[in-house]
Amino acid sequence: MKLSEVVGHQETKDRLSELLTADRLPHAMMILGPEGSGGLPLALAIAQNLVCERRSGKKTEDAGLFAAPSMFGDPAPVIEETGPLSDACGECPACVKASKFIHPDIHFTFPVVTVKSKNSPPVSSDYITEWRKALADNPYMNAVDWLQQITDENKQGNITVNECHEVIKRITLKSYESKYKVQIIWMAEYLREAGNTLLKVIEEPPADTIFILVVENIEQVLNTIISRTQLVKLTAIEDTDLASYLLTQFEITDKIALRIARISDGNLNAALEYAGGAEHQSDAMLREWLSLCLRIKSPQAPEQAVKLFELVENLAKIGRENQKIFLKYFLWFLRESNLIAIGLTSEKLEGSELDFAKKLATLLDPDTTDRLNKLINKVHYYIERNTNPKIIFMSTSFKIASILKKEEVVYDGYE
Repeated sequence: MKLSEVVGHQETKDRLSELLTADRLPHAMMILGPEGSGGLPLALAIAQNLVCERRSGKKTEDAGLFAAPSMFGDPAPVIEETGPLSDACGECPACVKASKFIHPDIHFTFPVVTVKSKNSPPVSSDYITEWRKALADNPYMNAVDWLQQITDENKQGNITVNECHEVIKRITLKSYESKYKVQIIWMAEYLREAGNTLLKVIEEPPADTIFILVVENIEQVLNTIISRTQLVKLTAIEDTDLASYLLTQFEITDKIALRIARISDGNLNAALEYAGGAEHQSDAMLREWLSLCLRIKSPQAPEQAVKLFELVENLAKIGRENQKIFLKYFLWFLRESNLIAIGLTSEKLEGSELDFAKKLATLLDPDTTDRLNKLINKVHYYIERNTNPKIIFMSTSFKIASILKKEEVVYDGYE
């Protein structure tokens, strides 16, 4: 991946490009950013720039893939750059390998799960084939997305001490092709106490070795690791940058792209889910669901119960991924409505959404908002783990009604 292919963060990319050109990149970096902001893509781009043959000034054949001699047996022409590049060329053999995640001097560490059939703790190389496929599909993925691709048992991921020993072993070897060896540790918060094993090598790595740690929750990272790295902080992707990217990936209008960007809060991973799913139905479905929840205990309860059951049936039919999108939209809408409830202005709502948010805001207070937020997050958790959607959405409907009516709620284990 090239720096230009990372969505947004132009100022950060420009600064990194300058450091790369001046060969002043720190030997240990920590890229900190919220989910979907592009920490991993930025790490991949830095790594590709480090190994790029043209950027390093190395003469290279214009190979496209790998260079072959001409039909008369003459070698392909050698291209010499007339000046320093500001980004990886994307065409030299090293870039081709980096873009396929198979460059021998770019190493990856990431959370993995224990396999019962194995006698030894797992290491990242056990899952390298799945990792390369996941990166090719979506480098903006989150940890849950990744772990669901390698296990059906809802196991917790981990970066083991064994993996840390593998990291030390790899970087002490001489580089294969490039001047640099690059070690990317994605979701470094999963190191936990095992991170102590890497302290010395992060502080004093072998020559021309670059560590890039990618983190979403810095409070879960050992302070001893943080102090040994230089922080690169990313913010959420700007709505305009996110919308522009969506327009290149999906056949949608400018208006829909900007709406999805606003709902996604700068999270490209979420934006991809919205754009590829039933996001456009979420607002109408949420209005209907909350309206039915409020009327379920009214004198017209039997009639409303029938409508609620039909809505739950429809929610069950849209599939797990779209159910997750719907619940994420609910949480986003609840936050925007809460801004209105406390006297602030929502900059992301307009039209019918804004009108409905103002109505919902009249029912919200800090306690109500907190209870709803916890409830919907738990529902999302259980939907993610294949709980029966009809049962959980129907049960949740009555809980929402009780919360909005400020009633005492007897919870059954998922709030």
